[in-house]
Amino acid sequence: MLGLALGLALCLSAAPRAAGPAEALATGPHARSRAAQPAGAGAGRLARASASQPTSEITLAPIPAGAGIGVTMAPVGLSIEYPVMDADLGAEACPPAALIAELQRLGSPPVELAGVSQDMTAPAGALTGPTSWETGTLFSLPAAFWSQLHCLLSASKDALTVGLNARTGNLAWAAQMVAGAHSAASNGLSFSLGNEPDRYPLPNYSSLDKPFPGQQEAAANLYLQLASYLRPAIGGEPLIGPELSRPATWFGELPRILATLHEQTVGVHIYPLTDCVSPRAVTIGGLLSSSAADSPSRLAWVVADARAAGLPAIVSEANSVSCGGRQGVSDSPAAAVWAVRFVLSALKTGFGEVRFHFSGNSYDPFLVRGNAVLTRPIESALVALNQWLPVGSVLKTVRGVRELGATAVRTPVGGVTVILDNERAQARSVVLHSSRVVQVASLSPARAGLRTLNLSPTGGRIRVSVPANGVLAASVAPVVPAPAGAAPASP
Repeated sequence: MLGLALGLALCLSAAPRAAGPAEALATGPHARSRAAQPAGAGAGRLARASASQPTSEITLAPIPAGAGIGVTMAPVGLSIEYPVMDADLGAEACPPAALIAELQRLGSPPVELAGVSQDMTAPAGALTGPTSWETGTLFSLPAAFWSQLHCLLSASKDALTVGLNARTGNLAWAAQMVAGAHSAASNGLSFSLGNEPDRYPLPNYSSLDKPFPGQQEAAANLYLQLASYLRPAIGGEPLIGPELSRPATWFGELPRILATLHEQTVGVHIYPLTDCVSPRAVTIGGLLSSSAADSPSRLAWVVADARAAGLPAIVSEANSVSCGGRQGVSDSPAAAVWAVRFVLSALKTGFGEVRFHFSGNSYDPFLVRGNAVLTRPIESALVALNQWLPVGSVLKTVRGVRELGATAVRTPVGGVTVILDNERAQARSVVLHSSRVVQVASLSPARAGLRTLNLSPTGGRIRVSVPANGVLAASVAPVVPAPAGAAPASP
């Protein structure tokens, strides 16, 4: 039965081989049960599978041109609360060098200033005193904020998205924030109007605990009134939104919002688990479940609405657990495995990017403490994803790999990354067929960090194991053709 199953698997090696082709995943016609014996330098340090488990054999072969989903933007970005960014910038004219180095390590991903603080932030000097409960709870940007941010972005090369306070609805404040954003941005700039407006309380209806007729339309109308008033402050700059927390509650209103505000990118928020509503579900097992990994697929209709309007869609804010996450889950190695699965699901659903949220809580990928950066396990997944899925690459789901999810990636320079996902509680043995050195990187919920090895084939074979409930990526660099007329290399 096993040989038959793999024999029917999709094979991507039919394209003719040329000098320096991209390579991708193809499942071979044979699979045999054998003990997991490591082959190749360092293979024994990877997770080992049980000897009783069958071994999948995977051949690295050319992927047909034109197949798959294109990666058109950095797959991973950052969404950072204003007070968190302010604290991270420090007290000097320029931020800590470690913060710049961390953003560069992450691949200079887009940075969005957003979150709940977006609707609680006032520009520098705008507040003269706490004249009301609302103004007394607002966060006032320091005078040096934008110049410090400019120093950071100039060095790190990140694009910037600036969230504007829509709940206060002050046009002069919005204009001042836009001016500050222009002074800070050096690698691209966009804006967002309000944070999670589907959660804004409606006047005269805040005491109702059940939906009333027309609630969706009334809520959308209120938001459109506020956002349309502030929209002129942005001018012709790109707009991302509407930053919905529960997009389904505005299912019928999203096309109208996009058309009215002239969005350039559709952005929504996704948190698969919540510590506020369903705390019992916030466990390591819950985080590693298929439901948590595949939650972007449930918003395929958002992508469809965006495409109908001719727009890209992104997950503009996400993380493992809403309400700040939970210690022992959001800051565990399992969060890194979840992040890889979640981003792959988002890309395959049609979202172009996932921006991970920072709120000063347990799910933040890293913390800045003085002049040092302290990373959490999920940070290694963000680093890996931007390396495995560079802009210009193409990814494709591959069927037929026994008990493993498989994604083949053709890089823009002709290399390949094959990402294998093991959702089972036992490690899975895999034999890779390759004539060249393969870089293998793995993430496991049992240990923190990305473990990377360069493995040389023995007889064209490399045996590895995909960790239990973990992911493994195998990468092969492109073949670089020798210059015309060059002498052959010495044996």
